[in-house]
Amino acid sequence: MKIRRRLLAATLLVCACSATAHAGDAPENILTYPAVFFADARPNTAYDMIERLPAFTFDDGNTERGFAGTAGNVVIDGQRPTSKSDDLESVLNRIPASNVERIDVIRGGAQGIDMQGQTVVANVILKKADSTQIVAEVAENYWLDDHHAIPSLNLQYTQHSGDSTYEASLSRFASYDDSVGKGTYSTTDVATGATQTVGAHSAGRGAGTAFTGAATVPLFDGQFKANLLLQDSPFFSALSYYFPTGTQLIGDHTTSHTGELGLHWNGNVGSSQLETLVLQRLERDTDHNLLDSPALDQDFRSRNNTGETIARATLRHRIGTTITLEGGLEGAYNFLDGISSYSENGVAIPLPSANARVEEKRGEAFAQGTWKFDPDWLLEAGARFEYSKISETGDSEQSRSFFYPKPRAVLTWSFDSQTQFRLRYERVVGQLDFGNFIATSSLGGNGVQGGNPDLKPDQHTQYEFSWERHFWDKGALVISYMHDQVKDVVDNVPVTSSAGTFDAPGNIGVGKIDQIDVELTLPLDKLGLENGLLKSTNIFRRTRVKDPVTGLERQISPGLSGNQSVRPQDVEFTLTQDLPSLKSTWEIDYFNGWDEHYYQIAQVRHRRIPPALISAAWIYKPTSDWSLRFELDNMARFEYENTFSDYAGPRDSAPLTEIDERRIKSQPRIYVEIRKTFG
Repeated sequence: MKIRRRLLAATLLVCACSATAHAGDAPENILTYPAVFFADARPNTAYDMIERLPAFTFDDGNTERGFAGTAGNVVIDGQRPTSKSDDLESVLNRIPASNVERIDVIRGGAQGIDMQGQTVVANVILKKADSTQIVAEVAENYWLDDHHAIPSLNLQYTQHSGDSTYEASLSRFASYDDSVGKGTYSTTDVATGATQTVGAHSAGRGAGTAFTGAATVPLFDGQFKANLLLQDSPFFSALSYYFPTGTQLIGDHTTSHTGELGLHWNGNVGSSQLETLVLQRLERDTDHNLLDSPALDQDFRSRNNTGETIARATLRHRIGTTITLEGGLEGAYNFLDGISSYSENGVAIPLPSANARVEEKRGEAFAQGTWKFDPDWLLEAGARFEYSKISETGDSEQSRSFFYPKPRAVLTWSFDSQTQFRLRYERVVGQLDFGNFIATSSLGGNGVQGGNPDLKPDQHTQYEFSWERHFWDKGALVISYMHDQVKDVVDNVPVTSSAGTFDAPGNIGVGKIDQIDVELTLPLDKLGLENGLLKSTNIFRRTRVKDPVTGLERQISPGLSGNQSVRPQDVEFTLTQDLPSLKSTWEIDYFNGWDEHYYQIAQVRHRRIPPALISAAWIYKPTSDWSLRFELDNMARFEYENTFSDYAGPRDSAPLTEIDERRIKSQPRIYVEIRKTFG
């Protein structure tokens, strides 16, 4: 409580102080941070620099179908990375900090910049000088309790020559689950009150490989870029319960093979700017999920082949110095060819929509304008119009069409160079996850789920107000409130097959989301910690929807509602201090974890991780080309808790029969990273 009171006092002090933002000579809605702004932190990559932007919370985007609605909030030289499968964080981590000239933070909008549906975007401006760099990075993850380790290796090549850039990377990356360890599994018979508690152990790890390559060259009075990604991502997890009658083992082995090619051209056509994109992605996913015990054997297998083809063209035209108009078209073809099977004790159990081929043809037209009608006011407004046709063959034969208008408007008032107000209205349509059309399984979690061919995308009507204040050169405070009215909320619904009724993702009606977001970057020099910096994210959500089983109001189950996160809260703190004389930086990170509920026909799942995730790191950079990072993660040893309340039938009419509590004590983890730059 003392820490919270001090933080509140510091925040009130900040709001009362007159301050100067690091805006340079840029317009008031663009804050410019030159490379020297980050010098004390001695960053390795562009991503390290993004992490130090005042009150800027990085958004990696998502991998939903389509291109327009999946962008993160960082662009590079004004352009969004072409790739979808190669996530934005990885792209930024491959850009050496020495290649960054400056970062512009655009608030509300700016001429010639596609805001990608975001209200705040960071634009990484790269240097144009010729250079060649090779970066080698070796890292090791080591768990202190069971002494297992997962190493990783990354090799990067970047060459700038005139207006051309050539990039390549080869990596062996680590995949792991931080909630693994030893614990207990308790079952309580509600009728008798009898409880049985046995030991439990969980494990999860994987090591994938990836190759990325890109070339950017001048072409037809513009710039052409081609990028390629090839990636293999296997992962294995195991959960064991040690019953007196024998061990129950739940294993899950997944693999994912991904290939993606993107082609992008951007240049001038007359007095307008034309941007074109073609992207092709193919993926093959397999899953073998099994439960082996003396009394019961369950076996689930699936194989999904998916593909996505996107073609997009955008034309931008400036009228004077105050108006920019933009319009374009996007077309996409998506498919999923999936097959799954499930058996109990060797007997096949038919699942709803176990085998299906799903195809989508989608077109979108969009137009928007940016108007700076006053030196202090900026309006960005427009709309997208989406038409799609989804057809399914296999266990279910049907075809459906959808049409959605998606208007958007953002009004920005720059009160002065330090203070800005933003209003946003937008209609957002979630992209359907084709995996929800096919039966899935999580035998260690919510069990077997059917597919649902009748699923529709959820639609969000959002109203948002933001206030932003910069101070003390590196400080900023952003407070936002958003109200979201949701139609066709995606949650769990009952679906039926010849083997019975199963849970599946489906639409359950109208819901509401209210969200408060407080982002703070607080320099600590004036509070006694020289070169100290505190960054915090505090997001609190209240969600409401009518339960399709009980008819009562409840929370929306997280992870199922399209691209809208609905976890009740997200609280993160990062405290750093740069020590230039020691060529070092120390860092402490805090994350409150999650506390969420999932609702099914005959079960309620409560998942949380008390007390928190806490890590500490020391970064030492003896020279400009060497960097060493030593990190201790999960210092508080959080407990991963899963509580399942099981009913004899539908929750509105059947009694509660059993409560299962699964508690796994996680392990501290040591992370060591050594990075060497050549050139």
